[in-house]
Amino acid sequence: MNLPREVAIKLMEATSLPDEETFLNKATPMNTLIDYYRIACHIIFICERCGICCTTSNPIWLSQEDISRIARHFRIPLNKAIKKFTIPDSDRPGVMKFKKITPCKFYDPMKDGCKIYAARPWSCRIFPFLGIYGSEDQIKVHETCRGSVKAVRTLTDAVEELRSNPEFPRTFDLERVKKAKQYFKDVLITISEDIEKV
Repeated sequence: MNLPREVAIKLMEATSLPDEETFLNKATPMNTLIDYYRIACHIIFICERCGICCTTSNPIWLSQEDISRIARHFRIPLNKAIKKFTIPDSDRPGVMKFKKITPCKFYDPMKDGCKIYAARPWSCRIFPFLGIYGSEDQIKVHETCRGSVKAVRTLTDAVEELRSNPEFPRTFDLERVKKAKQYFKDVLITISEDIEKV
């Protein structure tokens, strides 16, 4: 299977109609065009374990669920994990952040990896594409992250190859569009479910 090409096909299908024209149920969370591109980049992103994000990200925000997951990882009470690893973020009420940053306390330079990878925070899981980084109408490419650069380039090449192929359809039936949109929504659900398993 050619993952970038498959993702590019799904992306073109999903973005051929706006969510508002596809989902009649307004309770269904809507994605913007750029959301689909961010998710597509995330799908094909391969972390090169360079550690740049671990050594330069500041701050690393933590939700209550992140702290609970880290506490379970270390088999310590939640209040001890909060005291040991976190401080309140004065700019964001109700949000915590790691005490020690740049580099992250859990980054192991000898192994180029995270010591708590299975329990890593949500902000680390969604880096570099799924968080809000910069403008809402563009994908922010983190030039220092080789995996980020490669993912965007790979997706762009796959989309351009499809667009230049005269045999590739330009329109899609509604059911195909809905299935493609659901595919991207399922990716986000899977990321959340993976977190809950830890």
